[in-house]
Amino acid sequence: MRFTSRFSLKPVMMRCCTSLMLTAFCTLGAASPSAAGDWSVFAGLGGGDCRSLAADFSLRHTLDPLHENSVLELRPLLEASGTVWKKSAEHIWGAGVAAGVTAEFRREGAWRPYLSGSFGTFLLSADRMGTHRLGGHFQFRSRASAGIRFGEGLRHCIQADAAHFSNGGIYTFNSGFNTFGLSYGFRF
Repeated sequence: MRFTSRFSLKPVMMRCCTSLMLTAFCTLGAASPSAAGDWSVFAGLGGGDCRSLAADFSLRHTLDPLHENSVLELRPLLEASGTVWKKSAEHIWGAGVAAGVTAEFRREGAWRPYLSGSFGTFLLSADRMGTHRLGGHFQFRSRASAGIRFGEGLRHCIQADAAHFSNGGIYTFNSGFNTFGLSYGFRF
């Protein structure tokens, strides 16, 4: 005899993951005013799967270094972002929060290279983009960036971004969605 349950863990997992990310973001956000760091605004353009255009905007808080030496400094980051994808007349948008780390390489001169990565949750306005069935509105986003800081006080930056959106298998369909682009950021 086989036991079958109508109870699904997927909605529970989704609520738990959302709660965990929101709790982490709020906790770190509340603690961040006491920890010095930098605030930056980023705007980017690029493309995605299904020949879509992508535009994103993010507010990033980079905290004081966790580790630093003569070569690099590792800094945790918190990010709130929004993205819009457009393909012909079809478009979807999304917003999310993420946490990650930035590795900034120290050097003398007017520019400084860095790498960053983040992981977080995203809510989308639709569960399909072109031929990609994303399975649901809740998605995880992993993002990797490589860029340079430049200008007076290294306040400006340009970076290349790659992001992957996936529901992590919590829905039946999980074709995922990738975007690539360039972003300009300003640190204040």
